[in-house]
Amino acid sequence: MELYKYFKDGVRYNLISSDDDNAMDIIALYFNWALKNNKKCIFYKHEQNVGELEFFLGQCGYNVKELIESKRLVIDSAYDYFVGKKVYVNTQILVDTIQNALKEGFSGVAIVADRSCFFESEYIEDILYQYEKKLDSIFKTYPASALSIYDIDKFGVDGFFAIMHLNPNFIYKVINEVFVHNKDIVNFSYEETLGIVYTFLKRREKSVRESKIFGFISDLATEISYKKDEREIVETTLKYICSTNYASFGFVDLCLEDGHSDIVAYNLPEEIIELYYSSDIKAKVEEYFDKLKYVLVDFNDLNDDYKEVFTKYNVYSCAVIPIKYNGFNFGYLWLASKDINSALSENVEFLYKVCQAVAKILLQFKNYKKIQERMFLSSKLQALGELTGGIAHEFNNILTPILGYVQVLKDKIQDKELLKYISMIEESAKDGAKIVRRIQDFSKKKRKTWELVDLDKAIIYSVEITKPKWAYEAQVEDKKIDIVLNLNSGAYVEGIATEVREIFINLISNSIDAMPYGGKVEISSFNEDNFVVVKVKDNGVGMSKEVLSRIFEPFFTTKNERGNGLGLHIVYNIISSMNGFIEVKSKENVGTEFTIKFPKKESGLICAENDLNIKDSKSLNILIIDDQVQVANVVSEMLKILGHNCVTILDAKEVDKLDLKDFDVVMCDLAMPDVSGVEVAKRVKSKSRVYFILMTGWVGKLKDEDLAFIDYVIQKPFSMEDLKKALEEVTFQNQEFAV
Repeated sequence: MELYKYFKDGVRYNLISSDDDNAMDIIALYFNWALKNNKKCIFYKHEQNVGELEFFLGQCGYNVKELIESKRLVIDSAYDYFVGKKVYVNTQILVDTIQNALKEGFSGVAIVADRSCFFESEYIEDILYQYEKKLDSIFKTYPASALSIYDIDKFGVDGFFAIMHLNPNFIYKVINEVFVHNKDIVNFSYEETLGIVYTFLKRREKSVRESKIFGFISDLATEISYKKDEREIVETTLKYICSTNYASFGFVDLCLEDGHSDIVAYNLPEEIIELYYSSDIKAKVEEYFDKLKYVLVDFNDLNDDYKEVFTKYNVYSCAVIPIKYNGFNFGYLWLASKDINSALSENVEFLYKVCQAVAKILLQFKNYKKIQERMFLSSKLQALGELTGGIAHEFNNILTPILGYVQVLKDKIQDKELLKYISMIEESAKDGAKIVRRIQDFSKKKRKTWELVDLDKAIIYSVEITKPKWAYEAQVEDKKIDIVLNLNSGAYVEGIATEVREIFINLISNSIDAMPYGGKVEISSFNEDNFVVVKVKDNGVGMSKEVLSRIFEPFFTTKNERGNGLGLHIVYNIISSMNGFIEVKSKENVGTEFTIKFPKKESGLICAENDLNIKDSKSLNILIIDDQVQVANVVSEMLKILGHNCVTILDAKEVDKLDLKDFDVVMCDLAMPDVSGVEVAKRVKSKSRVYFILMTGWVGKLKDEDLAFIDYVIQKPFSMEDLKKALEEVTFQNQEFAV
């Protein structure tokens, strides 16, 4: 509301405040008007916090300290001014204040005065009324305006009506809405004024009621802030409600996720609990809550057993309130009161709001627990990642000579049977490399080239890939497995096609393994807001809570020798890398349902990879540096087969003894005793323009400043094709060789 048009010289307003709202924002707006019109601002405060005035004036662009130093704002004690100096008797003091402001060059004064001091002294209200009468002539004579603050909680409604006869201009605020009544604009009769104030009080009653709820919930939130589970939160809530005299005793019938219930009681006689379990009242209550917010129990509707027990324990009133929010029902709060003067009907609306707030807290707590569990799992995975990263590095050094020598042998052996065995060894080595690569992916996220993936097509492809398992193997084992597809998303997701397929291949395989006697796997996809949702559901053996809590841990498996425990962990990592979410519901002997959400992309073509144009390479002189003799030798053999000349050294310090101009390329291991491959690269590049290829089984990311000295990084274990590609790429990128 625009207040400035109501402020002018000669006008005084009664500003209605309350214990819960001191109207400091209105005072700041009034001072803002005054300062813009070169008025001297004077604030006779009582108990107000000047910090609040400083905040609101700051919103208007003023600095309170600067205003005080420039004498544009004066802050003084209302008690000292009105009571101590007895201005109510000697009004000349007020006149002198206005005249002094005019002499200082101001166009007038704007006064804010708190009247509360009159009611905390020995003076009676009549003195204030006489003072208000004297002010009329002063404000008609001099360029002054004022806001007189009346705290309605201290002054009272009757007292405010008396002031209204003297000054019918007033301002009041309800929550964030401001109302102004000015006699020059609209003249109100006594009855109209009474109606206005009544409306104000009704609005304020609502505000006070809401404030009461917020205050109660705030105190309750403090009580439950350190509770470890939903039951403790409910238990504390019940105890807090009963201990603050809203009820004598009560209980909560908690609705558990498995469909069962759990009773949380406070001061509750055992007879009532036994009666509750033996009756069908719970079913009736659930039926009521389809139509009602809460139930006030009428004793006339109770059966004789309940009447007898309630009479025995002097229960005068009883209420049942659901603890639910946004469709989530956590249970029912049952309260009973022995106080004949405080029926639950008087507070049931308030307690209903409290139960709503508690339900919201419980919902947030459940979400928080999910996030906490994910963070805990993430920290476990990070720690395990550091461990497996080192293991992967050692495996790579072992696999490099195995794969390398096998490929060397294939080039030299002509015997077909021996070649068959060597090929089997080669495939086994490559399988080992793939396992290490998975460990590396777990250990450290690598930078990936993203593409738009048609999700429904990826699911269909995954079903086809797993067909030998769910169709042919199932027939051999004499069981029938049906795959039912209901794919309606038509959506694209951002990721890597092979990884997206791997998600569903793993989930389908797990579902099949969970159905030893056959069954059905249902896969559906649909769009929900900005996400595409996929559900994979089976009617297999299901999982216990203990197994369910660990399924995403690496190497955790229930398949014994049939599983390696990496499948679902890889699924979890892929989905997380795509900024997606995965949730699991499972019940033993019923089945399991995975729900996956991916951020949806509108549409688009899958990004095509750029083929590298590899030219025929010439024979190169290559220096190999590796402290592992097996690795150094096999790399040398592989390079010789590719037609290159090699020199091998095991100690990097020997590089200083060599003339690097004799070499076209230096290939060096990253991790060596006493010196790293990066340090060797810096040394080599400082002496020669020779190309530098870094060999490593480590998956960490090198610093940009270190990469400036390295032309290519080749990951162990590498094949002869990988080696050829590395050499051709560095020479292709630079058309001339270093001399």
